[in-house]
Amino acid sequence: MHPKKLQDSVTELSIIARPEDANTIGTVFGGRIMYWMDMAAAVCARRHSNLRVVTAGVDGMQFLAPLKVGQVIKLLAHVNRAFASSMEIEVNVFGEDTYRATQFLAAKAFFNIVVFDEQDRPAQVPEFIPQGHEEKQRWEQAGGRKEQRDREKVN
Repeated sequence: MHPKKLQDSVTELSIIARPEDANTIGTVFGGRIMYWMDMAAAVCARRHSNLRVVTAGVDGMQFLAPLKVGQVIKLLAHVNRAFASSMEIEVNVFGEDTYRATQFLAAKAFFNIVVFDEQDRPAQVPEFIPQGHEEKQRWEQAGGRKEQRDREKVN
């Protein structure tokens, strides 16, 4: 199993927010944003592992700014760290006003993804090799979040 780099699995999805994605005042539902984020995380994790994946949990879910009907919504997902049979995928959501050529961070979270083989057993995740200061910093922080999750794990 070969180690992988960030660019091997980075995932970008773009969506135009439609009326059915939003409440009566035109703001996109938080649950819809989380759904899109989960999809982006799953695609990223599948690209990294080349195996079946499921979401085990989400850390640090934050809604930072409202998204409106008609805006382009860009989701950017990347691996922060790979563990034995799981990985952390960071997903950032941006609202984009294509008429003004501006964008803003609207939401972010860390998805804990578990990898399975064809027999539904936890599978080995390819190692993730961080490149540069920022990736190494995210790699370290992901380790801290995993330690916290392990301490809080319900038996």
